[in-house]
Amino acid sequence: MKKNPTFPILLALLLGVLAPRALAAQQDPAPLAAFVATVSRLWTAGAADEIVALAPEDGRILLDLAGEGPGEVQPRNAAAALRRLFAERENVSVRASRVTISGGTPLRGFGELTWIARPRGVTETLSSVVYVGAVWEDGEWRIRELRVMR
Repeated sequence: MKKNPTFPILLALLLGVLAPRALAAQQDPAPLAAFVATVSRLWTAGAADEIVALAPEDGRILLDLAGEGPGEVQPRNAAAALRRLFAERENVSVRASRVTISGGTPLRGFGELTWIARPRGVTETLSSVVYVGAVWEDGEWRIRELRVMR
């Protein structure tokens, strides 16, 4: 009986793809849903500095608050932009609506907040989705990206 040499090669390739994912699952990072819920609470409070404090070690966040495409900004610029945004709007409600771990190394994931707010002095509300891109760094989730989509 002749052995097929492609089977061991295919098995090795398959293990090479699946093993890193299994290892990441075994490291059991804190639930991303809890992290996104924390961001939601901070967003509700208008806590710009506390949100920015959740940035990765390099401090940079990809930020898009006006629909112009994300730009990488320093923490002080991100905090200032968020303070302006929160000053312009009155929160009606904020809730985490979706959470997904996307994988990779380092582990990445994202969450979405449903944000209903109204411009100050106006009764009509605006509904937005806040995309929270996260990266697992030094044993905790960190905010890599924030986008407000209308």
